[in-house]
Amino acid sequence: MPDKDQCVRDMFASIAPRYDLLNSLLSFNMHRYWRRFAVRACELRPGDSAIDVGVGTGDLAIELARAVAAAGGRVVGVDFCRPMLDIAAEKLARRGIGCVRLLEGNAEALPVPSDSFQAATTGFTLRNVSNIESALAEMARVVAPGGRVVVLELARPQGPVFRRIYDAYFHRVLPRIGGVVSGASSSRDRGGGPYDYLPASVASFASREELKAAMEKVGLSDVRVHDLTAGIVTVHTGIKV
Repeated sequence: MPDKDQCVRDMFASIAPRYDLLNSLLSFNMHRYWRRFAVRACELRPGDSAIDVGVGTGDLAIELARAVAAAGGRVVGVDFCRPMLDIAAEKLARRGIGCVRLLEGNAEALPVPSDSFQAATTGFTLRNVSNIESALAEMARVVAPGGRVVVLELARPQGPVFRRIYDAYFHRVLPRIGGVVSGASSSRDRGGGPYDYLPASVASFASREELKAAMEKVGLSDVRVHDLTAGIVTVHTGIKV
């Protein structure tokens, strides 16, 4: 039976061509604001370097490039799904962004030296890895002392009323829309599709407090949690000592 990495890789490969469209549609275009907030949390300056783990189709890497490129900064994007990287490469070429280097690799074994970046980000990726602490430890490893690790992830809202509305959308409406637009089945009697996996992955992911504790466990300090859009997304930040 294939392991989680292989299942996730195959799933994202299957939806790669329509991934950007679905992100905008299903998040009501809020994903752009969430990524910009995450980049601001990195506190990068022109000329700095950053790595985006689970770069996907490149949106977060593009935001990082805007923050650092003016003075010769650089960005590295790592992902283990080749079709997603291919789309990211096309997007970067269309925009004329030359400071982003894309690498195929696993979040739990990043193919870059230690202490190389002022910031490491990951957006909507951590709940897909096999071992959260291993991925966080790798992000901490590649950041230079004083650098920041920033995790952008989906979460469940904490308010009871909005949580009920959110759960209805996330578990009933989103899988149907995602299945239709992506062309991937969302029928549970056939094992479910990528947009059935999405709410299930959020439900089984670490809580805000558990993720904060995991970041502290790998040696990050001053770990802070920021709720966005009524708590459906969180940004966790930590500093490498």
